[in-house]
Amino acid sequence: MKIERGQAALITGAGSGIGRALAVGLAGRGVRITLVDLRATQSEETIRLVEEEHAKISYKPNSPSAIFIQCDVTKTDDVAAAFARHQDVFGQLDICINNAGIVSEEPFPETNPNIWRKVIEVNLMAVIDGTIKAIQAMKERGGMILNTASAAGFLPLPFQPIYSASKGGVLMFTMSLTNLEMDIRVNSLCPEFVETPLLQPLPSSAMADLRDKVGFVPMEKVVAAALSTLDDETKAGQCVWVPTTLPTQTYPDEETDRKYQFFMKDGSPYPPFTHQ
Repeated sequence: MKIERGQAALITGAGSGIGRALAVGLAGRGVRITLVDLRATQSEETIRLVEEEHAKISYKPNSPSAIFIQCDVTKTDDVAAAFARHQDVFGQLDICINNAGIVSEEPFPETNPNIWRKVIEVNLMAVIDGTIKAIQAMKERGGMILNTASAAGFLPLPFQPIYSASKGGVLMFTMSLTNLEMDIRVNSLCPEFVETPLLQPLPSSAMADLRDKVGFVPMEKVVAAALSTLDDETKAGQCVWVPTTLPTQTYPDEETDRKYQFFMKDGSPYPPFTHQ
């Protein structure tokens, strides 16, 4: 399966940032969207942008172009209700993007336990929960799941170790689903720094340093990588790395992937645990 007009997608964290950009990008391909977020005002703006994209391509679906569901992704019953509402409105789930994410607002190791645990709950546990619910919804027809991880999942961030740990978890969880059957593909999107509201908790000095010395990945590059991944029917269990200065690529590369895997006693790769 790849992106086609008339499909329906559910995106968490779609009120702003990468989630909004992905919603708009998919709308430009004729996809209907369920926006799952805590923030109503921002999500209503995303709905307007989705409707604009549908108008640009003269797409007039029988159902709404987009709906908004206010939801805390750390509450599994609320997430289940969101998936059920999506199914009621659109009748199908073709694409699920588990994108909601936060950073720690306090420095490590002084971080309040409630804060760092929230980072893990939103960034990792909710992604696992969303993936499970998406698989359940897609098992009859197949579908595509894209989990927003981060380059911080394999490039450690000394000033955000809990964030790095959560995104590393998303990366390994997704890669472990390489051989998932039922015609469902699960991949992860791993951009470097993108200038979005997610970074607002960072000190202004840190933002300035990032902007001057590292730079930010253009949102257009992130969206292009996501859409290309969804369209590529050979990609499953892959981490799509979107760097600032290098071309978009798969992490790890083939040579590294062959090197770091489980081997049998005779020295050959153990098939059940092979990632490729």
